[in-house]
Amino acid sequence: MSVRLEEWRVKKRDTEEWMRHRQLPPVLQDCVRRFVQYRWVATRGVNEEAILKSLPLDLRRDIQRHLCLKLVQRVPFFSQMDVQLLDAICERLVSSLSTQDSCIFQEGDPVNEMLFIIRGQLESSTTNGGRSGFFNSITLKPGDFCGEELLTWALLPNSSANLPSSTLTVQTLTEFSNRIQRKHPESIRVQSVSSD
Repeated sequence: MSVRLEEWRVKKRDTEEWMRHRQLPPVLQDCVRRFVQYRWVATRGVNEEAILKSLPLDLRRDIQRHLCLKLVQRVPFFSQMDVQLLDAICERLVSSLSTQDSCIFQEGDPVNEMLFIIRGQLESSTTNGGRSGFFNSITLKPGDFCGEELLTWALLPNSSANLPSSTLTVQTLTEFSNRIQRKHPESIRVQSVSSD
């Protein structure tokens, strides 16, 4: 653990130097520091993705199924799929962390990922496209998901390169971790389940 702690200290120092060099405003520096601290507390310096990538494909698939299958099956659309398709979805899910008050989706912006919440709470709210006097809000918690606009979009026969727009604003209420699916499995967050 002491080697990882020292590596973390070096990364923390490098981050501080980088922020000074880039002259980030104090508010942004505080956000970066909070995220770096949260990532350390949540992972203790363990790079889960690197560990998984170093394992044989069959073992990696079994671990991803163990970690993700129940989350994926909570989505009504996915719950009726066969095991092979569910395995393919689980294989593309990756971990992600966000600190409190992070904006995950902004109403009207393109949705490029679907989130499966593992820990923490998020607020999901809508103004129904900016309709005057309309506001609705719910709290998302572990086991919930968001970004399902991608499912409808991916099923359209002529789905274009233009991603669907979010109908919600989703913001973290607490630190949280999740599994996300991306078009490009090598990236760090979960994105669209598209047919390309």
